Amino acid sequence: MKKLILLACILTIAIVSCKKNNEDTSTCTTAKVHYGGDPAADGLGWILVTDSVSGKYEAPDNLDVMYKTEGLLVDFCYVVTDKDSNCFCPPPLKKMIHIISIKQH
Repeated sequence: MKKLILLACILTIAIVSCKKNNEDTSTCTTAKVHYGGDPAADGLGWILVTDSVSGKYEAPDNLDVMYKTEGLLVDFCYVVTDKDSNCFCPPPLKKMIHIISIKQH
């Protein structure tokens, strides 16, 4: 009986201490899909323009082919990665994003 109680206590402690961190660090926004030129020729590739007035954009590392349509308006959620984008801009270099979810607006 003592072993059963000890086993139940250990199991309870293990379950409580192994909780996942459910903190959501993603950002969601709307953007227009734009092809910024061939990356092999110093272009940006497919980007998501979030503010056309200021020129703000995000460079995704996983944009699905079905969304690679010039001018397509999309709603998407993403996290910032540690990979540098092909922006050829002065440091600090812009980081690429990883799309978590995307749909046509």
